[in-house]
Amino acid sequence: MASDPYHKLPQWSYSSMKKILDSGIDYAVAGKMGMLASPDSKFIDIGQLVHQAILGGSETYVTSPYPDFRTKDAREWRDLQKELGHIVVDDQMKASIEQVVKNIKAHPHSAKYIFHKDAKHEQEMFANTPEGVQLRGKGDVVIVSEDNGTKSLVITDIKTTAQFDKFKKNAYWMHYDLQAVTYSLIGASHLKIEQELVNYMFCVAETVAPYRVQFVHASLEFVEAGERKLRTCIDAISDFGDNQPNFLLEEIVELGDWSQ
Repeated sequence: MASDPYHKLPQWSYSSMKKILDSGIDYAVAGKMGMLASPDSKFIDIGQLVHQAILGGSETYVTSPYPDFRTKDAREWRDLQKELGHIVVDDQMKASIEQVVKNIKAHPHSAKYIFHKDAKHEQEMFANTPEGVQLRGKGDVVIVSEDNGTKSLVITDIKTTAQFDKFKKNAYWMHYDLQAVTYSLIGASHLKIEQELVNYMFCVAETVAPYRVQFVHASLEFVEAGERKLRTCIDAISDFGDNQPNFLLEEIVELGDWSQ
């Protein structure tokens, strides 16, 4: 997914804007400019593979026939799979991915919010704000309906988590409220639909037993929190203009008593 040309487009995305909230505008701009080191995680993203199994994708995963990669043969096999663009998983991870996908497909709401006959998966959408900030987003599931000449839109985002019971709390810390508002705004503009006729859903899937699946609706309170975050990001981008990132932070901050 990281090699997808879409991720190299110049518009601001939810992922690039949330860096403004966490690390500041200079850091976020540096990320868009490719100045930051790429994350080098040794852990496979189960969520990425679940997305591909549900929505489609070019990458495939293969199960390793080796218990580890200490031997020369095992390392050669692993390196070959990497050259072929395959993601290597073990038996336990493969079973988890298959169970998550199975449960998502079996959920009674999935037919309406993921596999609807009019659903479009991984749809790229673009919009400009009144301030001239260019935005982009790729909706996992985008469904446009029409009733008596009035169009409405439902966007569903598939989220995987090993902390299922903490999703509602973590959604704010992960800035999913910003994502919901950004995608809703972009979707409404791109598809020419009134923004008040856009609903945003999360399909939350647990990646460990018992692999629970639940659909979560972005409430008015959640959306309003996202709107405040989006306003913060748009203002920061507009004020930054064509400046270059500055990492010599002049502000002196006060540290509290960490012992409390």
